[in-house]
Amino acid sequence: MTHTRHTDTHWNRQAPDNLVLPYARIFHDSQEAIMVTDHHSRIVSVNPAFTSITGYDESEVIGQNPNILKSDCQDSEFYVNIWASIHKDGKWQGEIWNRRKNGEVYPEWLSISSVKDENGILINYVGIFSDITHRKHTLSKLRLHAQVFSNASEGIMITDKQLKILSVNQAFTTMTGYTEQEAVGHTPRLLHSGQQNQFFYIKMWERIHSTGFWEGEICNKRKNGELYPEWLSITTLRDEKGNITNYIGMFTDITERKQSEEHLKYLAHFDKLTGLPNRTLLSELVNEATVNAMKMNRKLAVFFIDLDRFKMVNDSLGHNIGDSLLQLVAKRLSSVVRKGDIVSRLGGDEFIIVLQDLQEQEEAMMIANHLISHIKMPFWVEDNELYISASIGICMFPKHGGDFETLVKHADLAMYQAKIQNGGHQFFNERIINTFLRKLDVENELRWAIAKNQLTLYYQPQVSASTGHLEGMEALIRWNHPRLGSVSPGEFIPIAEETGIIMDIGKWVLKEVCAQLNSWLSASLAVPAIAVNLSARQFLVPDLASSIGDIVRQTCCDPQHIVIEITESSSMNDIESVLPILHELKSIGFQIAIDDFGKGYSALGYMKQFPIDILKIDKSFVQELTSDSKSAVITKAIIDMSHGMNLRVIAEGVETQEQLKYLQAMNCDIVQGYFIDRPMPSEQLELRYLKGVWSSCQNGSAN
Repeated sequence: MTHTRHTDTHWNRQAPDNLVLPYARIFHDSQEAIMVTDHHSRIVSVNPAFTSITGYDESEVIGQNPNILKSDCQDSEFYVNIWASIHKDGKWQGEIWNRRKNGEVYPEWLSISSVKDENGILINYVGIFSDITHRKHTLSKLRLHAQVFSNASEGIMITDKQLKILSVNQAFTTMTGYTEQEAVGHTPRLLHSGQQNQFFYIKMWERIHSTGFWEGEICNKRKNGELYPEWLSITTLRDEKGNITNYIGMFTDITERKQSEEHLKYLAHFDKLTGLPNRTLLSELVNEATVNAMKMNRKLAVFFIDLDRFKMVNDSLGHNIGDSLLQLVAKRLSSVVRKGDIVSRLGGDEFIIVLQDLQEQEEAMMIANHLISHIKMPFWVEDNELYISASIGICMFPKHGGDFETLVKHADLAMYQAKIQNGGHQFFNERIINTFLRKLDVENELRWAIAKNQLTLYYQPQVSASTGHLEGMEALIRWNHPRLGSVSPGEFIPIAEETGIIMDIGKWVLKEVCAQLNSWLSASLAVPAIAVNLSARQFLVPDLASSIGDIVRQTCCDPQHIVIEITESSSMNDIESVLPILHELKSIGFQIAIDDFGKGYSALGYMKQFPIDILKIDKSFVQELTSDSKSAVITKAIIDMSHGMNLRVIAEGVETQEQLKYLQAMNCDIVQGYFIDRPMPSEQLELRYLKGVWSSCQNGSAN
């Protein structure tokens, strides 16, 4: 305090009396902290701002060294440099981190000056400082905003209220190609593409003026002239009085997103393999076409096209070849139809063609014939010369339907009818819908046929061609429905195979045959082997052989009494899969027979691999024995080949005495057909063949 009085005395000597009071008031009221020390750096005076900033009262610091404020954030060299500057220049200023009384470290801006008397003798040091925490936060925030502005992925453009560009960020330059120097001073019209009309911008600015904000998609132009889509938002900035000061535009280049959207839209509307419209887009196109047809009073034709023999190509040569073939088919179909017609792919090997602007139905028929002839022409895929055909169902608008779903459904039904008729084209008619309804009815009823005990087995005799003795029999299924009547196997078996019901029917047949065998054998009757047919669909079951074996074991039946018959076509379609199953069946003890031999594309080289016992000649050869010498030669060759492989031969479909004589002359082993006997119930076969003496080949046909 003595030194304080000395200072005050010095002050009094230096300053006139009328200035002392103002200086004291400045010292007291200053917003900056003031700390005065003696020349030994002992604090002699502080002002209220010092207490406010540091938390120390004046009484706590008088006589103390300013080190009480040290935070240890600066090293000793920092302080050495401070005092070196003060001793040299009489002052120092800079940023320093100090500590408040409560231990909180804070930044301050400090200036230290040395005070000397008139003789140049150091008497005091004066430190003036301010808490710059808020300023540093503000600067940090500004610096962060600047970094965000500079490094934002969105383009940012700031304009004044007259829309003159004041600043842009790096993303703006990256997207538009314009540097900040090139953009500043211009208006956003610099980027206009001309794709939006004046009305677009009027509506945009109406929105901005009413709400202070607008966002939406816009097409702009880069410096190099390239157009690009962007998502733009414009925000209005106002001062505290509500006056507009600036506009901020932020935008993102959405080129990739638009391309992705277009790609997804393409995938949603076009077939990926062929590039043709898919069902979704086809529906839209057909609905539009029907409206136009009504306006123009014209007809419209919908073609439902299914490729014949495509599955054989796909299964035998692989899906890559199949896909390439579908692409070639799509191109060929598109090249045949007229401009303005629609070609679409539904999936698989099914296509839809919509012919527009037709006057007469005959035009559709001519184009259908034209399409079929072009499809029959060879296709070349990776050095493979491929031949296919097509079945086409045709539905006319408005005669056969008024909407997309109806037209496609009726064209599909007509195509199915065309396929039944071995290809070509077929117009939809009421008879077809009746056929479809009949098929649907048969399918629904067939699902319950086993549970309702509507199925029965008939047995057709197979006799020795030379002696007429019973050598075997074939189990044939019959269905007598209380409402539908007697339903032909030719009608319900294909439906059963298509729907998979054949799996349950196949198991039922085998169980019935085993039960019947056991019944006859228990009665001490001499029973030959019974043939049971397996469909191609049943071969799709992975455990087919084991499930058949289980049925035989569970019924205590000898598998030697069962002949498993498979058609030549089903065995040849997928030889690699069928062969292991046949070998497994053979190992269980079943006899194996190939049915309908010669009807398909016989792969004679594979026949020696098949574990077969019996070969059945297709009835088409038997029926032509007396009328076609080539059929007779083929039949004789099949018999001789079979005997050479130690196989027995059965000729099915024998209907005349003359056919029988030919087969006897050819040394055929066994014959089967209406001339021998028709299929019959088990009771009738038992009476005729198992209990009586019957020689049909010697005594003639039985009625």
